[in-house]
Amino acid sequence: MNAATTIVFAREDLSIPGAAEARVAGHNRPDTVQAHFFDLINRSSPDVIVLDFSHAPSAGTDTILTVRRRTEIPILVVCSPEQPQIEDYRIAGAADCIAAPVDIISLNQTIQRIVRVRGRAKPPSRTPENLCFAGISFYPRRNTLTGPDSANVDLTTSEARLLTYFASRPWTLCTRSEIAELLYGPEHSVGDRAIDVVVNRLRKKLVVAGGVDAEELVKTEFRRGYLLVADVATSPDENSVQSHAVMEPQPS
Repeated sequence: MNAATTIVFAREDLSIPGAAEARVAGHNRPDTVQAHFFDLINRSSPDVIVLDFSHAPSAGTDTILTVRRRTEIPILVVCSPEQPQIEDYRIAGAADCIAAPVDIISLNQTIQRIVRVRGRAKPPSRTPENLCFAGISFYPRRNTLTGPDSANVDLTTSEARLLTYFASRPWTLCTRSEIAELLYGPEHSVGDRAIDVVVNRLRKKLVVAGGVDAEELVKTEFRRGYLLVADVATSPDENSVQSHAVMEPQPS
């Protein structure tokens, strides 16, 4: 294993094997386990997260989505080769899956390939300003949509990244190959179904935020790709507006 590569291993419930906290009373609550996991992620900034789903997990896809909402660090799933959810894991945001029992050489090769692919990915651009379209406000820094009734809708990292891509080029076709590289990297091995699932999840959340008409905001070009059919405008950062309001001098 490359000495410069940092890896975090976790189970389906995001508990860390061998962690001292797991042996302390009260630290087996799901919220506490997750808090410890994300604290470790923030402190160690790993190159890859390895999730062990090899014992017939019941909610592996949900675990991947939970991680994806909080970080873009690549996820490698260890699972039984008989598990039918492998494609679902990739759709949810896993970079790859490897069969248990794990061969250390294969594990090393897979992790290094994921790290290389991530390193070749396009450098992240500056997070865009808050965006508005069709009565919906989109806050990329928080992965959140807000509708006309001020109700907030949380997006996964993949959904937010895709919507940011659409909103950066409204009325312009985004091809399937562009979307696949955006979501899964240049050496992606997912099929069209994976892209369709993310797009459909995004559509449903747009409907929750903006009403039934919002389902038509993302238009399908058969076998070609998708496009956002709305004019997009930027809006001031909420914190800047609030700070300005606080600092504005009162009339004498």
